[in-house]
Amino acid sequence: MEKDLNAFGNLFGGNMLAWIDEASALYVMDQIGFADFVTVSMDDVNFKAPARRGDNVVISCKILRIGKSSITVESIASVHAPLNGMQLETIRCKVTFVCLMNNRPYPYFESTQYAQHMERKGRESKPESKPND
Repeated sequence: MEKDLNAFGNLFGGNMLAWIDEASALYVMDQIGFADFVTVSMDDVNFKAPARRGDNVVISCKILRIGKSSITVESIASVHAPLNGMQLETIRCKVTFVCLMNNRPYPYFESTQYAQHMERKGRESKPESKPND
């Protein structure tokens, strides 16, 4: 959108960081089955190339570390230019979130709630066994 671009048609870096924060949070919610957490840091933010007017931005994440109440993910934003098929990494960074309960850090990753979520998630990802014909 034009409001996200500077005078030269490049995406503002702050807007990209906001998108990365939001995408990373959605990824974490899906992976851990918990939603009451806050971003505590974005580290090693490396802008490698600009995103420009007309580019599609794709954000991917992977878990790097889980502590007692915190989780750190690596997030990579890439652009895909639909007219020429070019794909280019634009930003790579680490985003750390801390789980909360009653506005205080909560050791969610040591809880039975997390263990149960991971057990359910493990069952869901396994293919159903079928009897031999």
